[in-house]
Amino acid sequence: MTNRLETNRRQFVITTAAIGGGLAIGIGIEPASAQFKMNPRPDQAPPQAARGPELTAWMTIAPDDTIIVRASKSEMGNDAVTYMPMIICEELECDWSKIRVEFADPNRNAVEKVYESMRTVGSQGVRTSREFLQKAGARAREMLKTAAAAEWNVPVTEIDAKKSVLTHRPTGRTLRFGEMAQKASAVKLATEPTIKTPDQYTFLGKEPVPRLDTPLKVNGSAVYGIDITVPNMVNAAIRHSPVHGGKLKSFDLAAIKDRPGVITAVPVRGTGIRDAVAVVADTYWNAKTALDVMPIEWDDGAGGNSDTKSIFDAALKLLDQPGNVAVKNGDVEATMKDATKVLDATYQIPYLDHATMEPLSAVAHVTADKIDVWVGTQDADAATTGAAETGGMKPAQVFVHNLFLGGGFGRRSNPETTREAVVVSKAVGRPAKVTWSREETTRQGQYRPMAVTRFRAGLGANGMPLAWLSRTVSDSRTAKLTPAAFEQAKQIDNSALGSMSGMVNYYSVPNLQVEYKASQTHLELGFWRAPSGAQSTYFVESFVDELAVAAGKDPGEYRRALLANAKDPGYLKVLNDMMDKSGWGKQTFPAGTAQGMAICESAGTIVGMVIQVTMSKEGGVKLDKVHVAFDSGNIINKNDIEAQMEGQVVMAHTALMYGEINIRKGRVVEGNFDDYQMMRIDEMPQVITSYGGLTGGTKWGGIGEASLPVVFPAITNAIFKITGKRIRELPLKNHDLSWS
Repeated sequence: MTNRLETNRRQFVITTAAIGGGLAIGIGIEPASAQFKMNPRPDQAPPQAARGPELTAWMTIAPDDTIIVRASKSEMGNDAVTYMPMIICEELECDWSKIRVEFADPNRNAVEKVYESMRTVGSQGVRTSREFLQKAGARAREMLKTAAAAEWNVPVTEIDAKKSVLTHRPTGRTLRFGEMAQKASAVKLATEPTIKTPDQYTFLGKEPVPRLDTPLKVNGSAVYGIDITVPNMVNAAIRHSPVHGGKLKSFDLAAIKDRPGVITAVPVRGTGIRDAVAVVADTYWNAKTALDVMPIEWDDGAGGNSDTKSIFDAALKLLDQPGNVAVKNGDVEATMKDATKVLDATYQIPYLDHATMEPLSAVAHVTADKIDVWVGTQDADAATTGAAETGGMKPAQVFVHNLFLGGGFGRRSNPETTREAVVVSKAVGRPAKVTWSREETTRQGQYRPMAVTRFRAGLGANGMPLAWLSRTVSDSRTAKLTPAAFEQAKQIDNSALGSMSGMVNYYSVPNLQVEYKASQTHLELGFWRAPSGAQSTYFVESFVDELAVAAGKDPGEYRRALLANAKDPGYLKVLNDMMDKSGWGKQTFPAGTAQGMAICESAGTIVGMVIQVTMSKEGGVKLDKVHVAFDSGNIINKNDIEAQMEGQVVMAHTALMYGEINIRKGRVVEGNFDDYQMMRIDEMPQVITSYGGLTGGTKWGGIGEASLPVVFPAITNAIFKITGKRIRELPLKNHDLSWS
């Protein structure tokens, strides 16, 4: 690991040229009008005099009109460093080119609670921060207008703010924001200003705005957690019990103490940390190679006897027992007896890893009265409290320096790596960097749970469902992470049910019963992207297709009938839009090509998808086109919408084709990208995103996890059309998809 804090574009190009054999290709990038600045060390931040006075905790305005906006959410491809200042800019009425963005200070939030939650999960960034960011922008605007009114001795109602200029309408006199910032910072508003409604926006949701993190990521100056080095730092490679939940019994430091660079070995355990041992050395390579040969003895615990087959066998056996009832409308059993046709189907999905491109790492420096942490985290608040608890200090004594994340998807919301770095730093009395190898990152994941679901549906004479029963068994996140909440919910894991219980809001089924039963294993669990929808939507939308086929009806028209009484009109808008834009039912495809569809609500956004698939006779699957329609109510930046939709197609298609975590003797089998395969660039389809379904108003749905769930069933439904094979178990790599 090298220190890239000072890396500039020239060094980046020279380095990549050397690696590539001497061929340097210059990539010209026009600088964005606004800019994002990384300050991973306090000594690199601009002096306060250059920053200007603070109008709110979210911004400072310098005499030259430069506005520094603080982004409180993490940047992991979600574009928080662009959308957060955009929201402020809408209300502040400033010149976008004057914006400079930096990460907000988690220590200040721990002390003053000024940035609300700094957690970045669940596609909640815009939904949970938009209102208070608008208020911050509006408050600063009114402070500036009030200061200008006092300067001219005129009523504030005569002052306009636009493009970082304050204008007195009757006389045409003007002042720049920077000229009035100091006086404005002392203004106390009598009342909170009213914020704009979406129909009043002039900036948000209009023309696409370039991402502010792109230049840094292209010129090599972006700093990720794994890039960081600090003076006098040691490096630690870490190994956890190969069986999740196992305990460290012993390790033999004497066997490696004379290897190059080795300093010591440290047992790592405690609250929020699974048992591990870290070898500390001068470089990560020396630490890792020593760790690879150091004798370690583990107690596997009860988990050492399990494997993939036993886990699924136990879950399938539980399907034969009644579950805990999450939803009950009407009388399913009585109605089922009167059905013209009854269909049964069982679906199952495996454990999935987050497979972040950047392995886990963190740097901690523990001294007598403070802790500094450098980490790419989805939850800077949790990193702060976790470091404080592990280090025996108060949160006010912890300074977390948040960095870019090389992939999050839920995996970096837990501060365990931060805690580990604190343990090692305390043990050696120096700044310590703990880095997980790729294999450790994969085999010590916090996985998307496995699940099995059995459906039973009774159709009436018109082919529509009169009764629907679903029973799901899964390894429960809620039971493991928040046992009290699991008991309060009557042992129902709502995060596992998603569309199965949510369908009561959109699909018209007069008699509906949804059941759940937990199947506990030893594996660590976490929230994978679109945590409930990614599994439940595959189940529901595949079974709806089965019902349409059994009824002899077009799957699109069948869904239209099911959605006739949906509580949210956005469902029919999205369905009609995706069918219209994709030409559903209006095209004739050659043998081997077909369209499949699916629709759901995820993260508060309704999303529909039609995917055109072409298959070879041997069973090769190629996505031709992906048509996406959605209704999030409102949007911030069209650039982000398209990027998120495309990224979710990649992640879901990867999981659908290849994704599975297998267990053998309690141990995770997969360890790297050679056996946990990723989608390749030549598999990427054309993704066409439609904005026709936006209903506006007060609705704000999330985007970062919205479309991922529908990718799975849309593809498998298309595969059924081509091959006649109904895919009820993932991934596809385990199936014979050949056809004739």
